[in-house]
Amino acid sequence: MIKQNKYISVATAILLLGLVLALAACGNAKESTSEAPAGSGVVSGNVIYLDRSALDPNAVIEVSLSQTSVGYPNTLIGTQSINAEGRQVPIPFELAYDPAQIDPAQTYSITARILVNGAPAYESHAAVPVITNGAPTTGIEVLVSPVMTGIAGGMLTGTVNYLERIALSPDAVITVDLQDASSGTPGIIATLDVPAEGRQVPIPFALPYDVATINPAGTYLLSARISEGGTTTFASQTGVPVLTNGAPTSNVEIIVSPFVAPAAAGVIRGSVTSPRPPESIDPSAVLQVELREPMLADAPATAFIEIPVGGMGFPISFELPYDPAGIAADRAYVVGARILSGNRLLFTSLAPVPVLTNGAPASEIAVPVAATPDPSGGVVRYTVTSATPMTWPADSTAYLNVEIREPMLADAPATAFSYVPLAGLSFPISFELGYDPATIDQNKSYVFDGRIIDNNNLTFSSSGGTPVLTQGAPVTDVTLDLNSAVITDAPPAGTITGVVTTDVPTQLDPNAALYVDFRVAGTTGDPIVTISETLAGKQFPIPFSVPFDPATIDMNGDYVVGARIMLGDQVLYASTAGVPVITKGAPTAAFCFPDQPAAAN
Repeated sequence: MIKQNKYISVATAILLLGLVLALAACGNAKESTSEAPAGSGVVSGNVIYLDRSALDPNAVIEVSLSQTSVGYPNTLIGTQSINAEGRQVPIPFELAYDPAQIDPAQTYSITARILVNGAPAYESHAAVPVITNGAPTTGIEVLVSPVMTGIAGGMLTGTVNYLERIALSPDAVITVDLQDASSGTPGIIATLDVPAEGRQVPIPFALPYDVATINPAGTYLLSARISEGGTTTFASQTGVPVLTNGAPTSNVEIIVSPFVAPAAAGVIRGSVTSPRPPESIDPSAVLQVELREPMLADAPATAFIEIPVGGMGFPISFELPYDPAGIAADRAYVVGARILSGNRLLFTSLAPVPVLTNGAPASEIAVPVAATPDPSGGVVRYTVTSATPMTWPADSTAYLNVEIREPMLADAPATAFSYVPLAGLSFPISFELGYDPATIDQNKSYVFDGRIIDNNNLTFSSSGGTPVLTQGAPVTDVTLDLNSAVITDAPPAGTITGVVTTDVPTQLDPNAALYVDFRVAGTTGDPIVTISETLAGKQFPIPFSVPFDPATIDMNGDYVVGARIMLGDQVLYASTAGVPVITKGAPTAAFCFPDQPAAAN
């Protein structure tokens, strides 16, 4: 397909080489593989912590793999114990498991803790999804945090009890959680595991907590559950108030009852993604996912979950349970997500994802989120309009890409950019784009431009860009007009051919797409011609062919070709500078693009 286009590109200059010798000169791709032992599966990675204390040479690192599907009792799949023997973090692990125990429809997670003299010194507060639903099995980082000792903190004491005359098994584990319910949605702020070791109820506990995290006006609850053989068998139905408003801090009794997984519960499975993900998320961050009717933004959510995601990376898998009896087949429902750290919003989904009814899915959904502007930085408030009316369906994959850049550096990284999902939206579109004022040179000019991509096709684009920020240009309330992109077939009289390769090869996703642009050098408007193709399994080096109309070429002008590889709205590889072609002795064949992975801005 050939179409008019505009793109973001970031990477290295293009070298000119012969058709055969070019491939050898650009270098062969270096591949690495990791194989599990025959007949078994292996989950591998590292256990890490962030504080700079030395690990006790006699410490023992315990790594556990469990089924953690929402609505089902946790089931332990396998564990590994590693003696530190003087080593320091990161501590590598390789946990073997039986693939026959894995159900592709369920969720599995890795947790870890570090024991010193048999007592927990560090433990993970956020399980890391693995194996299923697109989660990895290698390169996993499990972040553990110090366990509060209670010396400089507070201590909650009490017992966990149940009324049934059932004996606890010797391997039972009693878990006590302290939850902050001040916002109406409880979040765990301290937890304790107490091995039964043959004891029977009531089981005493002493849960340390950080007094600095307690708001005297807040609401805090204690809850408990009992697991036997990795399966939850008892759980408290409600939390017990503690700490504030006259509630106790000692002699707290938590009553648990037999746990039964809701047989009729529905579960929405999916992942939260980001087009420009950070290496890791704020250590105190939590992910909130909710199910609601799209036109009832102020009504209570139909279903809601909160997941600690500190130190994790995108994509983040989730399972959102809901009551099918509360779903009306003639109504629409959507899932939205946001990530917060305390009261600060880090990421939010700007358009909800349709689910459950009207043919929308209930699993394998992707909820894209975008970073919110940093209030301590700069913000451009903008409205995007078009003379061509457009409303995107609720299940549309279209997104708006806006960016701030220097007008004469079309092939340089943008100063700031954002992706806005458009499902369910219409022109005009109003949002905010955050930027770092420290990167703005008041002696230079900057433009704000944008484009809309729908199913890997350019459908709208700006003709040049709107001046912003410097030299008297506006810093807010910017209006950007987009033109409907016209897809045309370029006359096949001329052809530019070449190959795309890289010095940093990775296995390319079959769904990734290659884009090659032919444009006038130094311009920021639409390219003369853009070609695109889904890779469908192709790997580096990738040949390309760009047709052009010789009648439109000014032999005194300068023309360049650039390339990028994208997966959805994420730039995987891109060239940072256009390669001269056609005029002034530049060739029309035998190019080698040594692209590099696109750097996150």
